[in-house]
Amino acid sequence: MINVLSAAARDDARSAEPDPRAVAEHVVARGSPLDLVAAPDWFSYTTFDTFDRCPRQYALRYLCRLPSDQPRPAAEFGSAAHATFEAFTRDRRRRLAAGEPSPGRADLQRFFDSAWARSPLAAEADAETWRQRAEPMLDRFWAAESVDQPQTVGEELRFRLRLPLDLDTPVAIGGFIDRVDRLPSGSVELIDYKTGRACPPEEAESSLQLSIYALACRDALHLGPPARSTLYFVEEGQRFSTERPDAALNATRTDLAYRARQIRGSDFAPTPSLRSCGWCDFTAMCPVSAH
Repeated sequence: MINVLSAAARDDARSAEPDPRAVAEHVVARGSPLDLVAAPDWFSYTTFDTFDRCPRQYALRYLCRLPSDQPRPAAEFGSAAHATFEAFTRDRRRRLAAGEPSPGRADLQRFFDSAWARSPLAAEADAETWRQRAEPMLDRFWAAESVDQPQTVGEELRFRLRLPLDLDTPVAIGGFIDRVDRLPSGSVELIDYKTGRACPPEEAESSLQLSIYALACRDALHLGPPARSTLYFVEEGQRFSTERPDAALNATRTDLAYRARQIRGSDFAPTPSLRSCGWCDFTAMCPVSAH
């Protein structure tokens, strides 16, 4: 039987800030997390993607706020790569503004070494394998950057999109755009770095992440609709770009409002599959896990 609390009991439970494990146990027993916590008013691409994979996984991660305790070496490698490229382009902007020469390949290596030293990967048994994997990636990145010398507007640009679901229910969609470059036309290109194997080019066309970022460029960062929105697969040196005209961005706003309402009205039933369960930290507590 689904456990449904009275409105007064829900208010009392929410004000008491229940322990995450207690909320999680309630969810696993087929209760709604919204019995104990407030409906979410903040979203991101990652939260939408997680909900699409499995509503219960979303609830355990973002409503119950259970921590991840599984090592994610690929994610840590990606974080080190992102930190490296952010430091490199920021240093290049600083040097160009000061009339100094742009940073070189040795500087790129230095930035990676610094990011690597802070990464949990450096202490792993297979650390050297991961470190060697970075070298061709750095070579490809440097080869591209040393030829084009793009004018970068900013790195890790934080945005917050406000989205009214109705007169009384505003929500926000937030995130960080890896990089925005100024094009010779005066418009901008947004770039999202990806480590790992490149996806098929057509995935850039359907990417919700790029749609959210393009909308943020226009409506939150006030940079106008980007002329290009690009997935940059840095390990393979491949870029796949797409356009998001105003009509597409307006449709994205409508879609995001729909997705936010869907989450806020969900019963967070699990949707087990090899894909969703394979990337879930909570399979041990989920009786319907595909594992």
